[in-house]
Amino acid sequence: MKQASELGFPTARGVGSRFPGLTAALIAAGLVGTGGAATAQVQSAGELFVSIDATSLPEGPLPSIPNAGTLGGLFEATGGEGTIPTVAFAGGTKGIRFDGTQFLQLVESAGGPVIWAPDGLVGEDPTRSIEVWVLNPSVAGEETLVSWGHRGGPDGSNMSFNYGSDFRWGAVGHWGGDGPDLGWNNDGGSPEANRWHHLVYTLDGTVTRVYANGRLENGEILAPGTINTHPNTAINIATQLEPDGETPTGGLRATATIARVRIHDGVLTPEQILANYEFERAAFVDPEPPPAATAERLTQGPAHRYSFNEPAGDAMDKEFRDSVGTAHGMVLGFDGEFTGSRLRLPGGSSTEAAYGDLPNGMVSSRGVANGGPGEVSLEFWFKITGARTWSRVFDFGSTDNSDDGLGEVFQPGGGGQGLDYLAYTAQIGDDVNSRRLELRNEDPPGGGIVTSDSGTQTFNTDTHVVLTWHESSGTIHVYENGQRINGLTTSTPMSDLNDVNVWLGRSNWTADQNTQGEYDEVRVYDYVLTPGQVLGNTLAGPDLINDRDIAATIETAPASLTVPETLSATFQVVARGSTPMTFQWFKNGDPIPGANGSSYTVSGVSAADSGASFTVRVSNTVDGTPVEVTSTPATLTVVSDPVTLRHRYSFNETSGSQVMDSVGTAHGDVWGGFTFGGGALTLDGGEGSYVDLPNGIISALGQNGTFEMWVTYAGGGNWSRIFDFGISNGGEDINDGGVDFLFLTAKSGAGFPRFVANFPDGGDVAGLNHPGSMPVGQESQITITWSALGNTSRMYTNGTLVATSVAPRPLSDLAGRDVNVWLGRSQFPDVHFAGSYNEFRIYQGAMTPAQVAASAAAGPNQLPSPAPTLSVSREGAGIRVTFTGTLEAADNVTGPWSAVAGAVSPATIPAADARRFYRARQ
Repeated sequence: MKQASELGFPTARGVGSRFPGLTAALIAAGLVGTGGAATAQVQSAGELFVSIDATSLPEGPLPSIPNAGTLGGLFEATGGEGTIPTVAFAGGTKGIRFDGTQFLQLVESAGGPVIWAPDGLVGEDPTRSIEVWVLNPSVAGEETLVSWGHRGGPDGSNMSFNYGSDFRWGAVGHWGGDGPDLGWNNDGGSPEANRWHHLVYTLDGTVTRVYANGRLENGEILAPGTINTHPNTAINIATQLEPDGETPTGGLRATATIARVRIHDGVLTPEQILANYEFERAAFVDPEPPPAATAERLTQGPAHRYSFNEPAGDAMDKEFRDSVGTAHGMVLGFDGEFTGSRLRLPGGSSTEAAYGDLPNGMVSSRGVANGGPGEVSLEFWFKITGARTWSRVFDFGSTDNSDDGLGEVFQPGGGGQGLDYLAYTAQIGDDVNSRRLELRNEDPPGGGIVTSDSGTQTFNTDTHVVLTWHESSGTIHVYENGQRINGLTTSTPMSDLNDVNVWLGRSNWTADQNTQGEYDEVRVYDYVLTPGQVLGNTLAGPDLINDRDIAATIETAPASLTVPETLSATFQVVARGSTPMTFQWFKNGDPIPGANGSSYTVSGVSAADSGASFTVRVSNTVDGTPVEVTSTPATLTVVSDPVTLRHRYSFNETSGSQVMDSVGTAHGDVWGGFTFGGGALTLDGGEGSYVDLPNGIISALGQNGTFEMWVTYAGGGNWSRIFDFGISNGGEDINDGGVDFLFLTAKSGAGFPRFVANFPDGGDVAGLNHPGSMPVGQESQITITWSALGNTSRMYTNGTLVATSVAPRPLSDLAGRDVNVWLGRSQFPDVHFAGSYNEFRIYQGAMTPAQVAASAAAGPNQLPSPAPTLSVSREGAGIRVTFTGTLEAADNVTGPWSAVAGAVSPATIPAADARRFYRARQ
């Protein structure tokens, strides 16, 4: 077996490596197969302990299924009637359908003792393989397929093979997010929902791999001894075990159909995995994809409607009216305001920040057991304007620390945890690029928890969200901006929900923060909106009830954009009117094929796109008569972002307590435990060990900037900072809690490097998650670019782009706030960074991917030769060319090329020569 060191990855105990080069490294080492023919039977690896196949079983409840593997026994619903799954078709193939509360455990006989996972599957560095044929209709962050061991630690002691979207443990839960766990993708995501997949996990002792449909998806190289799975526990399907090793975990159960499960003592080779997939895949027929939604009218209006048209002013303890019913709401807490058309919430602590409180029973009253229709739709138009940890779009439920002992809280304050709730988060923890749908039924305990996560980037953007719940089928769907993005299946009836805290912008977990944002419209319907009705409401907007003909109008025309080269430009139109409504975008008067939505994106703009004009035509029909309206033109201007090196620290000092800026004069002071040597500065990670750079050098960069570094991480606790530029609660030289900052941590609470930008009056406006653990004892090259002009931030490692987010504020907005400009120290009382700095550079302007790659290739001791630049704009009938280097021209793109005599930038090319080809050459 190849050791981790042979593959070029660190071998420190408990530290995994999930950099994007892993698959390439495994291929180079001969550990990834490139093919393999299907054989006449399923391939095994060592002893086949477990084998079940439900594809030919009769439909209906399945209290147990025999195990054809060598362990014998049967998988039984040991939790009783409420945990019995059913055999049902998913598409054209039968399997065992689990609804998020059901599970099976391997027992000797019906009602008999459990069969423990054998020695070959547990203990230190075992070898094992798991195969599962599964269809998951909608994917949550962590859904369990097969497990043994138990949760609760120590790290590496659990065994859970999952089908989830979480980048940390969506595929494997070994316990311990800073190393042993694994996602299907290090950026988040999973195999496609609502399709049959052959999913495989293997562990050869120190290398974990996961495969989907015969292809390696991800892997992790671990130090020997990292995996040490708890013995003496049951083998489970669709659940994990609590720390006592016996109690099935209430949450994290699968909402999926599982058709076949095989557990091997040995390690399936890539060729065997591909062969098994090819041999069996014909038996698995996917469901027909749902037809694309066509906009439809409402069959009846909402039962409750809140338009927040109350007079502008302070909203504290003020009512907001239900315009079609009598279920009026109230704003509680401080600093909320009515704008005249919206409710604006400031965000912050649930002990005081404002939120909206609706009458009790908004969902449970619609349950059949309470005399309701068994259907409900919740509709929201809102805008999230700042990051607040675990903030909620809505949360309808109860908490354990209530004012009345029945779960209800009557004002801000208090502390407690949610019991029952139906909730949709504005973000997951501190991750502003994702949301969570969660239904919890633990009031009284025992009902279980189901969640489903989705990726979204809609901060500072008006967003339309609809949630529908159909009680008899148990389906809950979530739509954003007319498209279904999320959902789950539950057996919980609506009447079980103790929805006494019916809140907009506040969580039933009172440690979570209240939402910072604006509510434009909220509606509640007594029926499930169809996908077409959801789309129709999206197009009609918050001010119209979509039940009649209204001529199309353009409420907000697409705006002209100025975008730096290599970034994306997105034009958007806000149109109102009755549905169906169609869109057609034009570039310079010509229709753009396939550009038929309310927005259009030009990806990776170049100088050739500069000056292009974009319009959109919006159409609908009123009383049988076609209506068309065309927007005013929007112009795309593409600019070069000049990149200038402002500060460079090469750490070549051999004595003293200063680091010199070889480009500028922003020399820094070194404090605490440190050493110079070998052209590097090493910080020992002790309290007070850091570099203090001069105040104001970050805000002085203006709009855009780049931070480039070569660092070696020595390990240590979570949240140590590679850099942290900003201010704390205590002000200069104090680290008692960050207020505004840009920081890069070597290891977040999830175990990965993370960049966060927090701006005055904006909260966390951007975040970049690195897709893998930072190696210990090995130099890493990391670059962060910030382009407020293009609203894009990027993270690179070793010259390769690994994460992208927004950048909505210029760096100059930190003026007066960047007084703690630190390397190795946090604005918070976190541990200090332990490791060494070989080079740290600060540039004005955001580097392009090509510039980042060139600098990474040149290395820390040499600046790359600047690449020539060229941009083009219209000038009358001719063109204006701005360039560096030498301007060359040719009659066609293949040449021959020759220098344009006497050309000095900027050069004006007359119309007669405007159709030639031009380039800049160094």
